[in-house]
This record gives sequence, C-alpha cells and structure tokens, in this order.
Amino acid sequence: METEQIKFIGMSHLKRMIDGGERFRLLDVREMGDFTRERIKGAVSLPLDSLDDAKKLFKPSDTIVVYCDSYVCSASTSAAKTLAGMGFTNVRDYKGGMREWKTNGLPTESG
Repeated sequence: METEQIKFIGMSHLKRMIDGGERFRLLDVREMGDFTRERIKGAVSLPLDSLDDAKKLFKPSDTIVVYCDSYVCSASTSAAKTLAGMGFTNVRDYKGGMREWKTNGLPTESG
C-alpha cells in the first residue's frame, strides 16, 4: 500500500469541496444503522465489510472521501488504506467524522 495515495483532510477542506461543487464520492464507512440514523448530506453508505463493492461502483481515478464517527474511530483510515490497496489513486480520509461535522452544525440527513 502506498500511503502517499491517502491524504487526510479536515472539516473546512471537506466543506469547501462540497460548497465548491467539486466532483467526488463521499463514503460513510460506519454500520448501516448509524448511516440511516444520520449522515453527512450527500454521503453514500459503504461499510468496511462491503468495500469490495467499490470496484463496481467507482473508477480508480475517482476522488473518494471516507469518514466514520470521529477522530477516535479508525474505520475511515482502514477504509482509505483498503481502497488505495485496491488501486484507487485519489483517496481522502476525513478524520473528524460525523461527530465533528454535526457538532459544527453542518448539513446532515437521515433515513
């Protein structure tokens, strides 16, 4: 795995990507129950145990941002490493996760 393929981004960077209309895939790698309860607006669910599906859903050159619950959650970093190992070349890991996003009053959705 080439760690240079994974870049860590913060909340303000992710917000700029969204607000600027940048083309990227936002993946919530938490369990489906957590995703359904609340997620960052526009995210799609792809839990860690389903990452093999990424090969069918995305191109290797797609920009992919992964997130989980918070800084103490390691799922997003595991997902980023796995995706890079699968050949995805533009993976970002948003470490603040759902907790930081929600605490700062940024857009979420549920259902």
